[in-house]
Amino acid sequence: MVPHESQIQFITLMSIIDHANLGRVDLNLMVAFDAIMSERNVTRAARRVGVTQSAMSHNLGRLRTLFADELFTRSSRGVDPTPRAFEVAEFVRPVLSSIQTGFSEKAPFDPSTAERVFTFGMSDYLEQLLLPEIVGAMRVAAPKVSVEVRAMDDATAAETLDGGTIDVAISKISNGGAAHKRRTLWTDHYVVIHPERGTGALDLRAFLECQHVMVTARDGNCRTVDLRLAELGHRRSVVVTTPHLAAIPSLVLRGGLMAVIPAGFTSEFGAIAGLRISPLPFEVAGFDFAMSWHSSFDRDPAHIWLRSKVVEARDTIVQLRNVAPALRLRSATI
Repeated sequence: MVPHESQIQFITLMSIIDHANLGRVDLNLMVAFDAIMSERNVTRAARRVGVTQSAMSHNLGRLRTLFADELFTRSSRGVDPTPRAFEVAEFVRPVLSSIQTGFSEKAPFDPSTAERVFTFGMSDYLEQLLLPEIVGAMRVAAPKVSVEVRAMDDATAAETLDGGTIDVAISKISNGGAAHKRRTLWTDHYVVIHPERGTGALDLRAFLECQHVMVTARDGNCRTVDLRLAELGHRRSVVVTTPHLAAIPSLVLRGGLMAVIPAGFTSEFGAIAGLRISPLPFEVAGFDFAMSWHSSFDRDPAHIWLRSKVVEARDTIVQLRNVAPALRLRSATI
């Protein structure tokens, strides 16, 4: 009898598993590790698992011995993971998720009757651009589903996903590892918004002579334009910095300033009287906005549905609202 393909795969896996060494590893230690990694606090991790703080501290001691590393160091907030802890987390969470999936029977996700909260992490300007369409796409199919948004920037996306406090991160995500999945939503580029001054094209001289307001971000992505200017031997005059894109139009118009922002966020600004949108007078590389999630949710039916709604909202924004025709959609699978 010819063995079934699944039997061959099982036999192959069995042949490469070192049962003797794995038998010395207590699965409960991996659960404890994941709880501490998620909570960044030993006391809260103990409550999450359902053990005493003393027992969790004992497990942490055993984990440190097992991995020959401190794993977590004390901080004012609780504990901070060491570089080795981040490495361990990349394989522990997917393994625990697979085990949980194998022992549980997941019913198909029915959005029409589901009652749950989906949590997004994004900046204020992405919330302004995407959230109305995301909610619109979800409310039709899932009237009992709620949405929560938590403030997040590119620098904290991976950490927030690891902590389990959000379902999906949307940002200019470039970091992350084996524990994260990523889908590029669109490719964008920078443009300049400034007060109307004649009809001619914006040149480099005018760009440098004007004072600027700059949108800041913790990860330094806002410095892309300035780094490019430095390569060209120039420097712009920045007199205002703010993390909030919504404040930019008023600052530009009332202060007589310029601002460099992603083209995708200019659709709402185009109708503002006295405000002009121009191409950058020098070449700067484009960038991607992406949706990212923890790999432990990759095959979860509810999560797959959620991600499909994000893509549906993206399509609506680009196709119906005509947000920046230069935006390039990505066709990667969810």
